[in-house]
Amino acid sequence: MSTLRIAVASTPLTATLEEAVPPAIAAVEEAGRLGARIVCLPETGLPGHRMQPRPVPDVSSDALDRAVREVADAARRAHIVAIIGTERPTPRGREILSVVVDADGSTLGEQAKTQVDPSEERQYVAGAGRRVFTAAGVTFGIAMCHEAFRYPEVTRSLVLAGAQIVFVPHYVTTKDGSLPVRWCDPSNPYNEKALLCRALENTVYIAASNVATSDQGSATCIIAPDGTLVTSLAYGRVGVATADLDLERASRLLAQRWAPERNVWRQ
Repeated sequence: MSTLRIAVASTPLTATLEEAVPPAIAAVEEAGRLGARIVCLPETGLPGHRMQPRPVPDVSSDALDRAVREVADAARRAHIVAIIGTERPTPRGREILSVVVDADGSTLGEQAKTQVDPSEERQYVAGAGRRVFTAAGVTFGIAMCHEAFRYPEVTRSLVLAGAQIVFVPHYVTTKDGSLPVRWCDPSNPYNEKALLCRALENTVYIAASNVATSDQGSATCIIAPDGTLVTSLAYGRVGVATADLDLERASRLLAQRWAPERNVWRQ
């Protein structure tokens, strides 16, 4: 049996890099102490998601790069692969970005968010291009928030490209300001149910990281290929959760059984 310990982290909701970098480093360090080989941080943790109630000031590319490098240095010291949520200013607007750094602190690559929620379009623009990453003995992909919840094709494409784990950094809150108490409760927002489906319909692990807030709407959690909850953090709690994954269970069976040639439209 091939096992791999991974971690998902909830960091506080921040609005500046000065607020954001220390808890990101702390989460990486804690994941390393817990023996994880990969840790995923929430969406746009550096500097903080711009759909929050507080205004998030503009941040330069250089400042963002320095912040990512600080967290990457922590990953190097902890000898852990880290998925770091940030943003990238472009001439078209800000892209939402996940930067993947290896256990030696080097950058393995980036994944831009390609499907932006309509409500986010005044703050962010969609990027383009998808890829998978191989590190710590596993191939994985990243589907951020809306693109994982509303576009199952994104997750399917990553799995067909070889991903056994799909990491889902996200920012989700409840509409009424309440805090859920039980994973996948019918009264919770739909997002956890969507992630359960992404695991089941592709036979892979889903590892999701949300920001810890008083109205956190979706759990920081790891879901098994059969749709069961492996581990999660309490809603609203800053911290790190780890799990030992049996990679043989992530067979990608149902994704690979997709037969597009049998599903063409009849004239």
